[in-house]
Amino acid sequence: MNIKQVTSVYFSPTGNTKTAVELIAGQLPWKQGRLDLTDAGRRPEYHFMENEAVVIGVPVYGGRVPATASERLKKLHGRKTAAVLVVTYGNRAYEDALLELKLILLRQGFCPLAAAAVPAEHNIVRSIASGRPDKADRKRLKQFGRELGRRFWELSSNYRIGDLKVSGHRPFRKYHGVPLKIKVGSSCKNCGTCIQKCPVQAISRTDPRITDTERCITCMRCVKQCPSGARRINTMVLLAVAQRLKKVCGERKEAEFFIA
Repeated sequence: MNIKQVTSVYFSPTGNTKTAVELIAGQLPWKQGRLDLTDAGRRPEYHFMENEAVVIGVPVYGGRVPATASERLKKLHGRKTAAVLVVTYGNRAYEDALLELKLILLRQGFCPLAAAAVPAEHNIVRSIASGRPDKADRKRLKQFGRELGRRFWELSSNYRIGDLKVSGHRPFRKYHGVPLKIKVGSSCKNCGTCIQKCPVQAISRTDPRITDTERCITCMRCVKQCPSGARRINTMVLLAVAQRLKKVCGERKEAEFFIA
């Protein structure tokens, strides 16, 4: 295939999905582009041609593609554009997310060629899969990227891409969000970083101590980005969540890869 450019596209509130996507895309021998769908705000329509490829990544929330990411992916339009799908999950399970992402991109005119389900540090309980993608993960992601490069060269045309088989079931599982509220401590400096970085504009533009809990998706971006460490989930609540998740997230999961 005569590919001219590969674009890394990601919705990545805590940065782990961005890391996974760019590790894969960085192994492909073409001009590199980037499109970050994380920040709030109006976006144009993005169009990709047959002689391009995209590596598109989202985190997994409750076994699903986050609704916010799903809406923003509708701004992408392919023209039989080859796509590599990436989901990152907090060492529990990715369930229906890869299948859902595949169907979204098919509707948007892309041809899914390959996919990866990548364990990453849990966005809420960061002691789970702490530091992942780690050195071993990064090695496997780069290897997968190189394998993709060879697969691209084998294909004479986008129309030769077969049906990509990925894990997942329909109807998709229901996801109603996480009933956790982020608290703001006295160390808040009113710097506005959380306001600027919130993907859904859930934080008051005049008082960062006020969060719209109906709008908040508990992506934890504000917690990770806060320079004074003022934003957090109640310690006792977090310990209880960690204890409950330990039963299903304790054993190390490894990345899974799929190529059509």
